[in-house]
Amino acid sequence: KEENADVALKYIDGDPDSYPNIFENAKFKASEADRERLVEALRVLSTGENLESAVDVDEVLRYFAANVFLVNLDSYLSNLKHNYYLYEEDGRLSMLPWDYNLSFGAHQLRSASDAVNFPIDDPYSGTSAEKSPILQKLLEVEEYRARYHGYLRQIAEDYVGGGRLTDTIERVSRLISPHVQTDATALYSYEEYETAVVNLKLYVLLRAESVLGQLDGSIPSTGEGQKADPSALVD
Repeated sequence: KEENADVALKYIDGDPDSYPNIFENAKFKASEADRERLVEALRVLSTGENLESAVDVDEVLRYFAANVFLVNLDSYLSNLKHNYYLYEEDGRLSMLPWDYNLSFGAHQLRSASDAVNFPIDDPYSGTSAEKSPILQKLLEVEEYRARYHGYLRQIAEDYVGGGRLTDTIERVSRLISPHVQTDATALYSYEEYETAVVNLKLYVLLRAESVLGQLDGSIPSTGEGQKADPSALVD
């Protein structure tokens, strides 16, 4: 049996005991009926059919659009397959976000270019679509892939292009800067912090540029495509 297949949301078999990483770490007590519903949802997911009956599709697409835009790879998108809460209601699964401190490409990537141009259509690090069934099965459906792309566009055009994200960075920086400046336990200098704020604002603008390019086809949207034609990437 593949290690951690259950937290990857792979269907193993019909026995709830085959999913120890899910049920032994449950935050709420799960009845036998709860366990059976969740396992049945994983079975339906594995077929790629009737996905709306097993997955809160819109919620999960929004979850992944945010993670992919933020390049949050300390998550389900990596080989670690962690840092999310699995939520089940009436036999439908959704994923609740958790632990975003390594967003903005701060985990498992080698360069700023990798972080800016992280591909939107195979957004995996150390793993693959085949090992990531909930995202794989959704993106195989043309309607759902288009909706996922729409959420990425909304983030890039409205939230970043409209200035909301950089405004938020500046507002939070004004709030915490006096405390950063006097922090006796700081791991970095205040000058490094100020540089980081500037670079963070630049990063999100470049990330939005890359995502929009990937959506309109001027930039390859897969890792293989980007390796084949790196000249199109955002510098």
